[in-house]
Amino acid sequence: MHNSKKTYLMASKAPQQLQSTKRFIRNFLRINNSREFLVFLFFLLVAFIFWYLTTMSNEYDMTYSPKITLKNVPNKMIVTSPLPKNIEVTLKDKGDKLIEFKVRGKLKEIEIDYRQYTPNKMGHAAIYGAELHRLISAQLPPSTQIIAISHDTLQYHVASAHGKKVPVRINGRIEADNQHEIERINLFPDSITVYAPSVYLDTLTAVYTPRIQHIGISDSINETKTLTPKNKSILYDPSETILHVAVSPYVTKSLDIPITGYLFPYEISLKTFPSKARVSFRVSLEDFDKISEKDLTLQVHYTQIQDNRSGKVALHVANPPANISNIKIEPSEVDYLLEVNALRSEL
Repeated sequence: MHNSKKTYLMASKAPQQLQSTKRFIRNFLRINNSREFLVFLFFLLVAFIFWYLTTMSNEYDMTYSPKITLKNVPNKMIVTSPLPKNIEVTLKDKGDKLIEFKVRGKLKEIEIDYRQYTPNKMGHAAIYGAELHRLISAQLPPSTQIIAISHDTLQYHVASAHGKKVPVRINGRIEADNQHEIERINLFPDSITVYAPSVYLDTLTAVYTPRIQHIGISDSINETKTLTPKNKSILYDPSETILHVAVSPYVTKSLDIPITGYLFPYEISLKTFPSKARVSFRVSLEDFDKISEKDLTLQVHYTQIQDNRSGKVALHVANPPANISNIKIEPSEVDYLLEVNALRSEL
């Protein structure tokens, strides 16, 4: 009941509002200034239409930036060096045509068909100026002229999607100073996957870092090295490796080592005074606790005794470990006696 009353009231008010609007317009038009204003607006609209028609009939230059898209790339191939994302094309035509290109979104994209522009065996493909001009013209009306194109050639490179894993090797020299030792040199990762045409992959055995030259270093090194392919048809994954060089200072260690004879006849025994000598050497901090008395042998060779009349003989360390250096023996010479074992000689 209430709803029906509201509907009736609204319907009855509509004619009243219409009558009010008509009275307002009638009164507005009776005012001289209002009439002059409407006449001004009318002529302004006519002038604008005349200006627009005149302007749009003239020819202008306008630059567009269409997107470049490569389509129909086989799954067995990957693009190692893509086409540019956009190029700039300057067109000349009547103003209304150029505005239409903008409004309707014409010349937004230029498609390059892989099947039509197949790369050569080196993985390289190119679309040269005349062909690029043809691709753009195909999207334009006959009246539109191409004034300029930012690229005279479009190029892309591809490689086989079946990559080859190869080691990364250091190209250069890495050496510590006299007071330090290089404990280890590592690359992370030490191997990468290379994507390239088969003409490259068939002979590829390793990838090398850029030239590295670290001479006389005293501190550890952590550097990121960019691996740069020889040409755009080759792709490295990943394209970087981290060079880690661990450096530690040398320290001096001393051990008392027994003196032994070497290649002496069975019936002759060697006695030295003292019976031990102190061996000092330089070793890295990492290997300090790894070297013990059992790793060193102090020897006197029998040939040193045969023609020796001085009563003293020099000592030397036989087959020292590779991780020690600057070996010093104190004393470097010892007195000695030769004893003949009677029981041994009788036997």
